[in-house]
Amino acid sequence: MTAKGIAMNNARKILGGTLILTAASFLMQTVGVSFNVWLTARLGAEGIGLFQLILTVYNLAVTLGCGGVRLAASRLTVEGQARGENTRKTVLGCVRYALLTGSAAALALFAAADFAAVHWLSDAGSALPLRILALSLPFVAMSSAFNGYFTAVGKVGRYSAVRILEQGVKIGIVALLMARLLPRGMRWGCVAIVAGILLSELFSFLCLHVLYNMEKQMYSTKSHFFSLRGLLHIALPDVSGTGARSVLLTIEHLLIPRGLRRSGASADAALAAYGCIHGMVFPVLLYPSAILTSLAGLLIPELAGRHALGRQGQIASIIRRVLRMTMLFSLGTAGILYAFADGLSQVVYGASDSAFYLRILSVLVPVMYCDMTVDGMLKGLDEQRACMRYNIWDSALCVALVWGVLPYAGMRGYVFILFFSELFNFYFSLRRLCRVSTVELDLAADLFMPLCCGVCAPAFVLLLMRSCGLCAVWGKGVLIFSVAASVALYALLLFGFGCLTAEDAQWFLDACGLSELRLPGRKKVRKNAKKRGGKPLILLQKVDNKKTI
Repeated sequence: MTAKGIAMNNARKILGGTLILTAASFLMQTVGVSFNVWLTARLGAEGIGLFQLILTVYNLAVTLGCGGVRLAASRLTVEGQARGENTRKTVLGCVRYALLTGSAAALALFAAADFAAVHWLSDAGSALPLRILALSLPFVAMSSAFNGYFTAVGKVGRYSAVRILEQGVKIGIVALLMARLLPRGMRWGCVAIVAGILLSELFSFLCLHVLYNMEKQMYSTKSHFFSLRGLLHIALPDVSGTGARSVLLTIEHLLIPRGLRRSGASADAALAAYGCIHGMVFPVLLYPSAILTSLAGLLIPELAGRHALGRQGQIASIIRRVLRMTMLFSLGTAGILYAFADGLSQVVYGASDSAFYLRILSVLVPVMYCDMTVDGMLKGLDEQRACMRYNIWDSALCVALVWGVLPYAGMRGYVFILFFSELFNFYFSLRRLCRVSTVELDLAADLFMPLCCGVCAPAFVLLLMRSCGLCAVWGKGVLIFSVAASVALYALLLFGFGCLTAEDAQWFLDACGLSELRLPGRKKVRKNAKKRGGKPLILLQKVDNKKTI
């Protein structure tokens, strides 16, 4: 096969996996947001706030319990396959390691449940939900190892199917238990939710275990012995960074309601404000990011394989295209979220309480989305230590700001902290990516023009809808039409101003296996930003002369 054919197969593999994971992620996030709306209607903002605090402690235990095993399983599998080795012992070694770390985290959380409920959550009734969640940690950790394997071998469809089934099992169990336990009080409603999480994680692990045992090892010509040292080389830096950040993040989130109370808000109002942002606004903000989280996960093994073989040219090409497409997508998404914040709040939650924060935080969407892909690419390039440093710095500063600013500035101070945190982390991550690879963007075509298009398209649609009187009462049909019209107009403006070209559309068709469809006006691949007539935003470190995709 020619180099061009190999490159297109690689692009098709990335895009195909991304489309599968994206479809599954969108489905799960749609169900998740709908389920969250259902829970909010029953528990209220205060109950959602309490549940989010419980999840904060649980997520800390999950981070420590998984022990960086997903990244380790993914990279070790890719490296083993690149050498033509059988990776079965590697995967089983990762699963055993996950069982050990997950069990240790479960014992720690189970033993510390009373202390955490009283001294961290200021709610003694939260001890029981924490103990129930502790039982799920070994299964979560082992499922994480299988997740890394299926991502590395490109069989993301199976894993996605299991995740969808897991979501269905969780919702069914929670709905069944909620009908019986919620009449006892808000805290028993939280017990119903965490019981559903426990049983769904057990179900997910059993399904992944069965699917893995059905796998046929394609690389069996060379024996391979599991290297604990190789696993720890990848896992320890990852878990150290994510663990330290998770500890700081947990402290930050536990301090938020206390800081709001110190600013003059009542205990219930502080918990409701926290629940509004983290339980209502962020699910909507992050809903469109399903495509980017899928892509970031797939980029880790793809870039790791090329990094191990020294194919810097291919790495540079992937980074350029991914960053450019991420920026176009995030700018359009931010414009739509800002323009239709009132409609989204009313249609999703039946009230406009979250519209104010949704509109303000939508400005952060481009930074948040780009940071997701940059972190994924850094991990694929064996730069997890750099990610660790930046995440720890970011979280430590946020803890200090929450402690010092929130009691005096209230919610305005917290919004400032969110902006500071995202910008701080993204700046250092992007700077590191520039140092270890070539990052080349056209300032006009990739940033300024898409920004103008992303602002003008939804603004024009919103103005048109208001002139027709359709925005007086937002409904699902009106909102869907408005968003669809904004997306279509945004795409037309991008093509009209040259931000998207026939070359980009043709690349997408080729990667989807539709090479026979030729688009008019297709141009030759442009080697760099200067040939597009613009000055590069960032252009560091020359790449080699190897052929790129």
